[in-house]
Amino acid sequence: MFASQSQKVMDFIEFLANSQRLTQWRPTGRAELMYITLSHECCDLDSVVCTLAVAYLHYRNPGTLKHNYMPVLNMLRRDFPSKSEVRFLLEQQQITADHHLVFRDDVPEELLLRSRYILVNHHVSPFHYCTEEVYDYRPYQCEAARLPIYCQRVMHPMRSCAALIVERYDSAIYNYANVQCPRVYELLHAALLLQNNNFAQYSSEKQLEEVRDYQLMLYLEKKLGVLQAPQRSILYGALVAAMFDLNALTLPQILRREFKLLRANNGSHLVRIAQCCFPMAVTRFISFEFAQLALQQFGSEHNCDFILLLGTSMRPKGALAVKELALIPLDALRNMQDRRFFDHLIVNLNDAEQPFLGLDPYRGLHFMQGAFFFLKAWNIQFYDMLHLVQRIIYHWVSEYLYPCK
Repeated sequence: MFASQSQKVMDFIEFLANSQRLTQWRPTGRAELMYITLSHECCDLDSVVCTLAVAYLHYRNPGTLKHNYMPVLNMLRRDFPSKSEVRFLLEQQQITADHHLVFRDDVPEELLLRSRYILVNHHVSPFHYCTEEVYDYRPYQCEAARLPIYCQRVMHPMRSCAALIVERYDSAIYNYANVQCPRVYELLHAALLLQNNNFAQYSSEKQLEEVRDYQLMLYLEKKLGVLQAPQRSILYGALVAAMFDLNALTLPQILRREFKLLRANNGSHLVRIAQCCFPMAVTRFISFEFAQLALQQFGSEHNCDFILLLGTSMRPKGALAVKELALIPLDALRNMQDRRFFDHLIVNLNDAEQPFLGLDPYRGLHFMQGAFFFLKAWNIQFYDMLHLVQRIIYHWVSEYLYPCK
């Protein structure tokens, strides 16, 4: 039996537990609809926390038509253990995957197609046609998003999605029920802290006071009871330690922690490349006994020709940055077209200026016939690399289809 708005109001934990039952929801013939609050597919701490918080805010502020709101993490259930810092924070609040979370593969396809959507921390989605609300702090991609004209876009130039959601909770219009949930506030506080790297990049209090994310963190701390800077540092340190604690993970889980699949077809040859990112040195990953087997299995599962490995480290000011890169050919470059693509990618990664990578090759590394590099730049993120590789692939396709005469 599904909880209705006429029954007692559920607290945050009860709401999350009930969301698992909503995967079996069917239309009743009444006006109520199903709204899926969908996270970004990376399912980082910012995305997950905001997805849960937005869904609960809507549930507690239902309006005249009492719809259902189900938070869905846009990843496979099996991959959740790879999000070590997310799991760590949620378990601190007694939130577990088995009892409180819904994942993409938990939701029947029929329900996915029947639902309305609230997109969190992204605004480009295959469900764009039935999206009614978007929360994202990134620049709007009008052509790619294709959102309906009635879709409400909450897209302000913040440094985290959590900041957008805190503003919503602080709004008398959108939170007219005056929901004050310490669990939600603690989750949002942690997301703000991690996403902003404990605000370590700001050298003075005057600079900090002008940062909207910092202002909203202080608002949460006032609600929760004032935290001092040392306490913030302890929390931030615990989250970072959890992020880098991969001891309980298998090598395939580490590869699936954050990845994107790219395809390119120049008219005569199809190339598929996976970009995998994890908080570990690439040179350490390939030193494990079954690293080659894990890469081959990952490539077979996702039908890849190449895997681009990105190893992240903490930079001096506290931000996470890509510091090692490896391009692994899964066919050992036996195909001439694959060899040409491999060379094209390596040359263009070395020549890249936007962003500049400062690649320094590791000499003497011949693991799986790959190319291995250290990045001298300290400001490269996962999506910087993704966009760069996309441009290089586009250039490779264009060069073949439209050669210079």
